[in-house]
Amino acid sequence: LKPEFLILVGVCTHLGCAPTYRPDENGVEDQWPGGFFCSCHGSKFDLAGRVYTGVPAPLNLEVPPHTFTDDHTLVIGQDPSRSELNAIKQSQAVQSWVTVA
Repeated sequence: LKPEFLILVGVCTHLGCAPTYRPDENGVEDQWPGGFFCSCHGSKFDLAGRVYTGVPAPLNLEVPPHTFTDDHTLVIGQDPSRSELNAIKQSQAVQSWVTVA
């Protein structure tokens, strides 16, 4: 995982609208810490895509299947097989070991 990347499907879980990325504090309302706002029906999601309580959207924004095949390649929408995941993990462990050594 790479914590500097956020991978989400930009579709509101209420009726399929496209929430807007609103990182600006107080940009949507007072006490707004930043996140994603669906202006169609008022659904709000935090900066990790988690839905706020009391809004129409019933679920968090979807995290699609994805994997980093190396430091420069991200594959979205394809669920890697267990053998592919093991190969990636092993490769990363070897790269980390080589880097540290």
